[in-house]
Amino acid sequence: MKPPIICFSFLLLAHPASPLVDGSWHSKKHLRSVTGKRNVLLIIVDDLRTSLGCYGDDIIKSPNIDQLASHSILFTNAYAQQAVCAPSRVSFLTGRRPETTRLFDFNSYWRKHAGNYSTLPQYFKEHGYVTMSVGKIFHPGISSNHSDDYPYSWSVKPYHPSSEKYENTKTCKGKDGELHANLVCPVDLSEVPEGTLPDIQSTEEAIRLLNLVKQQNSSFFLAVGYHKPHIPFRFPKEFLKLYPIENISLAPDPAIPRNLPSVAYNPWADIRNREDVQALNISFPYGPIPEHFQRLMRQSYFASVSYLDSLVGQLLTAVEILGFSKDTIIAFAADHGWSLGEHGEWAKYSNFDVVTRVPLMFYVPGVTSRSHPQQNIFTYIDPLNADPKRNIPGNVKDDPVELVSLFSTIADLAQLPPLPECPFPSFHIETCTEGQSLSPYLTTSKGRRGNDESIAYSSYPRPSDTPQWNSDLPHLRDITIMGYSMRTTGFRYTAWVAYNPITFEANFTNIHAQELYFVKTDPNQDNNFFNTSIHSHLLIKLLGNLKI
Repeated sequence: MKPPIICFSFLLLAHPASPLVDGSWHSKKHLRSVTGKRNVLLIIVDDLRTSLGCYGDDIIKSPNIDQLASHSILFTNAYAQQAVCAPSRVSFLTGRRPETTRLFDFNSYWRKHAGNYSTLPQYFKEHGYVTMSVGKIFHPGISSNHSDDYPYSWSVKPYHPSSEKYENTKTCKGKDGELHANLVCPVDLSEVPEGTLPDIQSTEEAIRLLNLVKQQNSSFFLAVGYHKPHIPFRFPKEFLKLYPIENISLAPDPAIPRNLPSVAYNPWADIRNREDVQALNISFPYGPIPEHFQRLMRQSYFASVSYLDSLVGQLLTAVEILGFSKDTIIAFAADHGWSLGEHGEWAKYSNFDVVTRVPLMFYVPGVTSRSHPQQNIFTYIDPLNADPKRNIPGNVKDDPVELVSLFSTIADLAQLPPLPECPFPSFHIETCTEGQSLSPYLTTSKGRRGNDESIAYSSYPRPSDTPQWNSDLPHLRDITIMGYSMRTTGFRYTAWVAYNPITFEANFTNIHAQELYFVKTDPNQDNNFFNTSIHSHLLIKLLGNLKI
């Protein structure tokens, strides 16, 4: 896929109805324009695991993201606080853990349900930045008040691609020649509604906005949210050629571990609802999925990542052409990972590393980049014709860190007033953080905790001890068990305990199951070594560090 020939002056006129063109750009009601500060470009990707070249994946073609990584500080062990979209996004955009936002599904708005918490973009808006949202940043719907938290967080109304509405409709041509709502959905762009896809539209809009802020000479906070590789795997079909199906292997550990507690298993109900998966007549809850279809899913996920990479490359090239690479912080992250058959699971919805671990990197001009000031930092690389030589990440940190730290880190990197640490409880505090800033990693070889052990926390709810049709995404009222998990450099420990969804209280005296994986000798976390008589101290350690 070749990058489009972008005429920047044309893009300025492409959307005359935009609030940035109709006069509200200058309205004091919407913003207080400032200049001379570092800009921020936040790129958030949906369902992206660490399947990228810069994370050591030898299969994935991701040259543009790898290029960004080569000029960034990259965290190899960054973890989401809950492996599902809305709770994770609200967590890192507010700097609060799900236990504080009280969001474990998609059905509540934190400002009404928990507390009137400030958000990352809101903080920048209050400090004079023009804040803009393109694509999926907050999860649409109830969890962001059907407004993407506008006008609190954004100077102008968030942008959503017009083709977004076709994502889950019957737009996938099957072998029968008919259109289906399939999971695996490579497409010909000339045949899809509007002749485009949501992420293509989002990239075009983001570039248009960059042109506008360039003209206005205003400091900006631009958040760009990409849908892929979120299901359905709907992407330009030419990206399949990068991953011949005969070269696609199965997950290294496709079997369900014998010692996996049943409460820990995710039965991937959302996958089962797609027409092509339904046609396979897979038994519930364990399957398995036929091997040929497993390969199709893995191939489609990889192709979706390369498609994403091409769009990120176009966006970063615009940043370079417009001269923003010298004064713009770029943060790149995913909301959570995705299982591709590991442990017999698909999608997210668990506490395993494969779904909680996310790519996380920060580019800071003059700090993380190794390029000469006169050299271009970002040049577009076509994934379909990329040189196999890979860019090496610039500055790699292996300590476990948390996505909830994103808010305080970006604020620190932009030299805004540091966020105070949240007291406990903090429901009445509008602006504070439960995530420790990662900015010290840029200035010291030591981790932010000094000699203390770094720990990342995640959690996931379940409606039952055994897999149910709503086990992957239970409604708040159906949650009876919560799996609290902590990840250190040496192990991942999870305690599944009774949970009251009315009082939001966990009962750590009522333990349903426990897991312990030694990640250095068992990196895929296939062997649960928990033994009550030996490892009971881990629950005490978990309790001592959690504020529940």
